[in-house]
Amino acid sequence: MKLPRESPTFFSVAELGEIVGIDIDTVNNWLRHAIINRARIGGRQLRSRLFSTEEVYKAGLKNELVKLGIAPSRASEAVNAVWKEWSKKEAPEGWNVYALVWPTNDKWNIALCSQKISGGPLYKLRKGKSSEEMDLPRKAFAVIPISDVFDRVTSTLSELLGDVRNQRG
Repeated sequence: MKLPRESPTFFSVAELGEIVGIDIDTVNNWLRHAIINRARIGGRQLRSRLFSTEEVYKAGLKNELVKLGIAPSRASEAVNAVWKEWSKKEAPEGWNVYALVWPTNDKWNIALCSQKISGGPLYKLRKGKSSEEMDLPRKAFAVIPISDVFDRVTSTLSELLGDVRNQRG
């Protein structure tokens, strides 16, 4: 599983909502409250409500936390911290990736881990290696199933892009 790279494809409010599984009103509210951000080209933010591929994946992760009852603004902070911590690390082939997130004061603690697809213990994820078993935090925490969210978003993106190509052809 690789971190989504920037793509020249942009998505509308309706498409982002369909891909992530949220309604248009939620997308508009998240946009208004800077929980999601419009696409940037050449450092400038687009005026139209278009979203980059990276923002679509991040919105999928944010939605997972919101479904757990975490406020959208806090979910956004957590996902931004996860994205920064991940910093383009790649999971070994045949492994799932998870992010454990828990608040401390005004920041989010992040622990990236991986697990063999067949199950077993969690391992710390460091620069594509999963060698050291990891203990769970002693405080309450949330788990973001990054691999599953990315698979779901990628599948929906493929279907959507396939439909667009079929309509043009």
